[in-house]
Amino acid sequence: MVRAQRAWAHRRGRARDGDFGEGVGMGVRIETIEVTPLGQNCRILVDDERQCAVIVDPGGDANEIISRLESLQLTLEAIWLTHSHLDHCGGVADLLDYKSVPLYGHRIEHEYRSRVESIAEMYQLPPGAMRNCPEPDHFLEGGEKLSFGGVEFEVRYTPGHSPGHLVFVCEALGVIVAGDTLFAGSIGRTDLPGGNHEQLLESIRQEIYSLPDATRVLPGHGPDTSVGNEKRANPFVRGV
Repeated sequence: MVRAQRAWAHRRGRARDGDFGEGVGMGVRIETIEVTPLGQNCRILVDDERQCAVIVDPGGDANEIISRLESLQLTLEAIWLTHSHLDHCGGVADLLDYKSVPLYGHRIEHEYRSRVESIAEMYQLPPGAMRNCPEPDHFLEGGEKLSFGGVEFEVRYTPGHSPGHLVFVCEALGVIVAGDTLFAGSIGRTDLPGGNHEQLLESIRQEIYSLPDATRVLPGHGPDTSVGNEKRANPFVRGV
């Protein structure tokens, strides 16, 4: 979910390489496919050497994600969730039907995962566009290290937008997969059940603004940005 949808949906379904540049560090690159009518950035972590991939936040349009994997001849290895709002996990079930792989996410967001279909109906999304999300095989709480393509992603706990929100920080690539915590010029909404505005601001200050200014921020919606840009100019949470 996001504070303002604006005109992001025009890029829906188009794959693009990470805005921070291709081939940065250890043979891992990140592609983006914008999915769902809510304009959600599904991230594909790609290890070209081993021809494998990790999907972060497959919110829907699983057929488009699968088509991209197959066009690149990539084998899906795992799915990681920053959080379990429907536009971030609504495509998980279809991907797991395609290939059974481990799913990683926070334990506390079970209710969101179990209500994807009913919430999608409330938003008047097409029937079957999103499915209830299975429970993770591996629960994350923050502090874990996930390895892929010869690099490590540090899991940080960032509640506020949702109670079990996580972000994935890769120092080697100089990126943070930020979900719906921090956007270019905005922050995640906190008026949904489980949201907490002050908690979100604290998560951003402690867990994101503590990263180097050059760190690229890959948000769940809209264009990529950097920690430094947001510390200087984000009207909702300036850097200290």
